[in-house]
Amino acid sequence: MNINECDKIFFGGDIVIITILIFILGFILITKGADLFINCTVEIGKVTKIPNMVLGATIVSFATTLPEFSVSLMASISNHTTMALGNAIGSIICNTGLALGLVGILKPFKIDKKSFFYKSSFLMISLTVFLILGMDKSVGGLDSVILLSMLGIYMYMNYSEIKHESISRNFGNNKSIDTNQSKNNNSFKKSLYYTIKNRKNIIKNKASKNTNKIHFIRKYNLKKVIKTVFIFFLGLTMMLAGSKFLIESGIKISYVLNIPKGIVSLTVIALGTSLPELVSALTAMKKGCSSITVGNIIGANTLNLLSVIGASSVANPLPVLDQSRLLDFPVMILIILVLVVPTYFKHKISRMQGFLMLAIYTAYMIILYKVYL
Repeated sequence: MNINECDKIFFGGDIVIITILIFILGFILITKGADLFINCTVEIGKVTKIPNMVLGATIVSFATTLPEFSVSLMASISNHTTMALGNAIGSIICNTGLALGLVGILKPFKIDKKSFFYKSSFLMISLTVFLILGMDKSVGGLDSVILLSMLGIYMYMNYSEIKHESISRNFGNNKSIDTNQSKNNNSFKKSLYYTIKNRKNIIKNKASKNTNKIHFIRKYNLKKVIKTVFIFFLGLTMMLAGSKFLIESGIKISYVLNIPKGIVSLTVIALGTSLPELVSALTAMKKGCSSITVGNIIGANTLNLLSVIGASSVANPLPVLDQSRLLDFPVMILIILVLVVPTYFKHKISRMQGFLMLAIYTAYMIILYKVYL
């Protein structure tokens, strides 16, 4: 039985509608599942006393690419390797061209030069390493080890940066306090007096804090622990189920439209998994925090190259098709250069940059449409 006959059997009018609904359901499950997963992970971090800096530098930054990660990993495990790579590359192009392009057009903004330099430099290094690894038309085996090792370095850099900022902030506060105390010796004497006077109260307060900790542990009873763990695995299950629905329905849609699976992953699936970045970018713009968007997009692009492709290539080697080398990769390189180079010299995202990035993304979509539809 050939594909056309299969289409007639499995893709009647009603079945097509059901397939599209399952496709949409996959997006919803992935998005909501990611929310539950992260919320419970943070809650577990609080209970286990994992520092917030560690959570911020690892779990929270990884959360932005959870949809791409789950879809690509599931696709690779299911032997749909072209979809795994296509989703990651398509998400990078969509994040930069659509999300950041729109924000740049609607509201140009300045960026922090130092932070942008370090983050964009590591993105360019990651991109260069990935392109070199893909020169043999496959990413897998030792390639995945290299990408995941770089992911570890990236996470450590994030942690170090957050830790450094925290120390600097505390040092600034202490310096301010020391200056104020040097201006008024009487304040110091009074402070010393009350400290000695209330020594017994301080000891009692410490004992009270220890008692409160015991009460907290008791209050955080077994029932709540079970609920947190249940929601944690529920979120994880929703992401995996959503990924499976998305991949299977995407494959059916590719058969109906008679286009390669990789193209579906580069366009529709990549757009869907990039929705969190798009929504967060527009929300940050409305709140006047557009500079946050650059860090999020650069971070998401870096993680797509290192964690998404790195983890997916562990399950199965990812083939690099001629289309990827001749079209997808050049577009990805071009759109990242349009973001990085002018921003580094001008220290801002201009409206012209926004138009150019969005134009590249639009032209890329049109080329795919003309060639395959």
